[in-house]
Amino acid sequence: MRSRHLVVFGVFILFVTGLTRLGWALPHDAGTDAHVDAALDAASADAEADAQEDAEPEAEAVAPPIESVVPAASASAASSAAPAHASDATREIAEGSPVRLHDKRVFAIRVKHAGITPEERARRASAALERAFEENEKEDVRIDESQPNLAIVMIGNRPIVELTPEDAEAAGDASLTAHAAGIGENVRSALKSERTRRDVSSRVLSWSLIILSALLLFLGVRKARDFAVSARTWITDNPKRLPMLRVGSVEVMRPAAFQGLLRIGVTLIERTVQLAILYIWLVFVLSQFESTKDLGGKITTTILTPLGALVGRIALALPLLVVGVIAVIAVVIVTRFIRLFFRSVEMGETQLAWLPPDLAAATSAITRIGVVIGALVLGAPLVTGSDQGTASRAGFVVIAALGLALVPMLASMTLGFQAVFWRRFRIGDFVSFDGRQGRVANVTLFEVRVLDGEGSELRIPHLLTLVRPLRVSGAYPLATFEIVVESKAPQEQVRKIMAASGTSKHGEPRVRLLFADQDGAHYEIIAKRALDEEDPATAVLRALSDAGIGLGKHGGR
Repeated sequence: MRSRHLVVFGVFILFVTGLTRLGWALPHDAGTDAHVDAALDAASADAEADAQEDAEPEAEAVAPPIESVVPAASASAASSAAPAHASDATREIAEGSPVRLHDKRVFAIRVKHAGITPEERARRASAALERAFEENEKEDVRIDESQPNLAIVMIGNRPIVELTPEDAEAAGDASLTAHAAGIGENVRSALKSERTRRDVSSRVLSWSLIILSALLLFLGVRKARDFAVSARTWITDNPKRLPMLRVGSVEVMRPAAFQGLLRIGVTLIERTVQLAILYIWLVFVLSQFESTKDLGGKITTTILTPLGALVGRIALALPLLVVGVIAVIAVVIVTRFIRLFFRSVEMGETQLAWLPPDLAAATSAITRIGVVIGALVLGAPLVTGSDQGTASRAGFVVIAALGLALVPMLASMTLGFQAVFWRRFRIGDFVSFDGRQGRVANVTLFEVRVLDGEGSELRIPHLLTLVRPLRVSGAYPLATFEIVVESKAPQEQVRKIMAASGTSKHGEPRVRLLFADQDGAHYEIIAKRALDEEDPATAVLRALSDAGIGLGKHGGR
């Protein structure tokens, strides 16, 4: 609903602007202009006639007494002829063919010249004035009087009209120069007025179009976002309706991965469409003004020229690109097949005499890494036909970058390879690391996974075993504990009792006297015992109690 309101508002602004521009462009009333010009010419003619009448008495005052010879009838006839002549002049000045600029009357032509009627002269002058207005942006109006009895009104180097003394006489002007100067001023004023009106109209229309385009911009960006949200929602709510990427019976990509890939594609399309809309709007806004029109062209050239060159290179490399895509799909299918095959070996579904199930996972990882590296090193020259091409260099760069970035991981994998294939650890063995003891649950190329006595999983990277010792106890755990006995007890007897009571079917424990002080003698006992046997510490304490040997105080060393 908000989008509709924005569109309606923009259309309303454009409509109001159009009406305003139409009002400025409406033709003026030619009849009104003609009446106004006729009234002005008539007023000028009346003023001249009055001036002549006022001058006649003065002439009579200085005239010789010849007027006594002249009959009164002649005087009355002359006086009656003056008003008649004035009325004829008024009628002749009021007539004429208007010269217009965009339907605005500028001046009028009343007599023929060189056999051309006033109407044709006015039509040609109007056409020349229109062309000069469109071609020249400055009011460069001048009068060329280089020829005798001829004045040419010019705008720049374009002649508009040729004026003669007959034109000046028909317009009631005193001289051709005065008549041409008046027409030149009228032309200059008309040009300035029309340019002002055109500029204001263009600016109002430009700003109106900018406002309307901004509303359309927001509408387009919002629609793109709504479409992307709807597409992502549909992808999330309908995972079963998405196609599965399979090649025969081999699943190339899991549905969850394909779903994530589609969501990323929708997001990229959304951002691309929004940026395209914003770019089009920016170029359109810059094109609305003369001062920024060139800037829009430069931006377009800067963006589209590299993009066009890129598209051209892609088009030339399209066959190679298709082969590369096929090669990538083949590598993905091969690695997928290798993973599934060794997974079946690990699960016991496939039996291999040369590969135990516990080594299947590590062998799968090493094989897949080898396939990828081989594709990068050897596949690129096979596809491009040259070992110096871009693809080959890209493969070398990728391998070098991965080698530098994965140095710790590769070192851990090297140690893990030795641990897995040389069987340094067996599943179920007890190991001790950093004061914690547990049973080996799994050995991978990167780490040893140990389950401690608390039920937690302890993951020990192979690289860490280079700086910290990892004690392997075997199939039975080691029990390490300290006992303090009183100092007055015979220590030889104490050692024998501890060794005898801590003995299991796996051998005697190791009894070591750490130190003795006023608090007692401090012993460390390390015993190996099966899980179904009695705890060594409990057995030793019970034996000492039966022998009447008391415990001492546990103090610091």
